[in-house]
Amino acid sequence: MTYPEALDWIHSAKRYPHGNDPARMLDLLARLGNPQKKLRVIHIAGTNGKGSATAMTASVLTRAGYKTGRYVSPYVLEFRERMEIDGRMITEERLTALVERLRPVVQALGEEGRAPAEFEIVTALAFLYFAEEDCDLVCLEVGLGGRFDSTNKIDRALVSVIMAIGYDHTDILGDTLAEIAYEKAGILKEGGTLVLYPELAAEAKEVILREAAARHNRVVTPDLAAIRLLDADPLHQRIDWRGLTIDIPFAGPHQLRNTAVVLAVLELLREQGYAISDTAIAEGIAATRFPARMERLCDHPLVLLDGAHNAQGADALARTLEALGERVHPLAAVVGMVGDKQHDAVLSRVLPLCDRVIVTQAQYIRALDADRLAEHARLFHPDVIVERDQRAALARAEAFAGQDGTVLIFGSLYLAGDIRPLALARWQNAEK
Repeated sequence: MTYPEALDWIHSAKRYPHGNDPARMLDLLARLGNPQKKLRVIHIAGTNGKGSATAMTASVLTRAGYKTGRYVSPYVLEFRERMEIDGRMITEERLTALVERLRPVVQALGEEGRAPAEFEIVTALAFLYFAEEDCDLVCLEVGLGGRFDSTNKIDRALVSVIMAIGYDHTDILGDTLAEIAYEKAGILKEGGTLVLYPELAAEAKEVILREAAARHNRVVTPDLAAIRLLDADPLHQRIDWRGLTIDIPFAGPHQLRNTAVVLAVLELLREQGYAISDTAIAEGIAATRFPARMERLCDHPLVLLDGAHNAQGADALARTLEALGERVHPLAAVVGMVGDKQHDAVLSRVLPLCDRVIVTQAQYIRALDADRLAEHARLFHPDVIVERDQRAALARAEAFAGQDGTVLIFGSLYLAGDIRPLALARWQNAEK
């Protein structure tokens, strides 16, 4: 089997499992020797911010000398991003070999009418990889929700984390914040420790605290008062945390809260005996790299790439643009979205801050057609054009923005994965 064949086999599985069979994932893992039982996990759920928190935590733990696995979903540039150890993606050869071992087990389950879904397969591969590599710690990002998520087959976590909660995947998780919070709280295990995002809507927080109490969890909410902002530039934030200076590599005021969660997690790991120095914390956070999270690709023009695709993500993006003020204008937005997302909620928040909107086509099976997306966009902005070709969309955006303006690319992580290499190639010789 070649690597492309391995990927094709993974992607050939159903996106969502057929029927309600909560034991299927456990059965799959049991037939692999229960690799998840060998892992020491930091388990991170939430609607927004969990990717950044996972990346920062893993980077610090690696800098502290621990062999650290990181599991994220979805990937942006390369499938192998989903499972990394110490910042290095799994090799094509290793992933292919793991698929060859997993395939007969999956086929056997399929013959029993219990075929695993794609995310179950990928999660099983990650568990197997981290266990066989004898990782000291694993930062495990929840895929969808929490209660029924494939990652939630671990026995317990060193620390459970619930990040910001908003409206996403409402067809699966529920259409109120209370319902969504209940699903996120499903990751909590008896007698565990929970770090809770410091700013949650009351209805979501109430549900989580109730579920935490029912499972006798210790709840830690980060102390934002312990963080002092030294540099308020939204594109480069520097903080003082109890005498330690930390550079946050992600733009946006919301990243202060995400970083506060990470610092609380690291303190709890210290309490459990893990040696994590202040130097490891400062260097690990500063060194974190995570594409398409308000990523600055160029300075002249300012090129920003953000995967904001739901109302909460759009609000965080808009707040960053508002904080930047006139320095980002003229601003040309290049936008593409997936068909099942909250188009109007996203577009209504961001587009009024833009001077021109260029709608392009994300190369993804569930992408919303560019003409239909433009119809939505015109509800919130008078200057919308359609350019399906992504290279041409970038060229038109740059022509409008000029060297002193801004090109903003947003709307979908899938779009980000497509367009990021094109943007880097276009502006690779520009000043940054």
